[in-house]
Amino acid sequence: MNNSIAFALVSPDRSLFDEKVKEVTIPAENGEMQALPLHTPTIAKMGIGELSCTLASGIRKRVIVSGGFVEVLSDKVTVLVRTAELPEEIDSKRAEDALKRAEQMMLNPGEETDVQQARRAFARASARLKVARHL
Repeated sequence: MNNSIAFALVSPDRSLFDEKVKEVTIPAENGEMQALPLHTPTIAKMGIGELSCTLASGIRKRVIVSGGFVEVLSDKVTVLVRTAELPEEIDSKRAEDALKRAEQMMLNPGEETDVQQARRAFARASARLKVARHL
C-alpha cells in the first residue's frame, strides 16, 4: 500500500515544498481538511492559518498560508497560495502588534473600517503567533 503522497506548496515568489509526505493538513476556507494517500479528488479555496505536513521521515513541518487554492488528487496535493511564511521567518513582535491592531479594529470599528479585513488580519496574526511559539 502507498503510504506517501506528492506535495507541492507554491506562493507567487517561491516554491516551499515539492516532496513526498505522509499527510497534509490544510486550512481550507470552510474548515481544516487532511489529505492522505488515495484521497478522493478535491478542489478547495484556501483559508488563513497553519498548513502542516508530515514528511516521509516523520518530521512535521508548518507554514502559515493565506488565500489561494488546493487541489487534492489520489497521489498528489498541490497548494497555490497568495502568501506563505515559514516559522523561522515570523517576527513575533510584529505579529503581536498586528493582532492588537486587528482586535482594536474589530472592537471599535470606525466608518472606514473593513470588519472582514480586520477579521482576516486577526486570523493571520493569531496563526503566525501560534506557529512562531512552536519553534
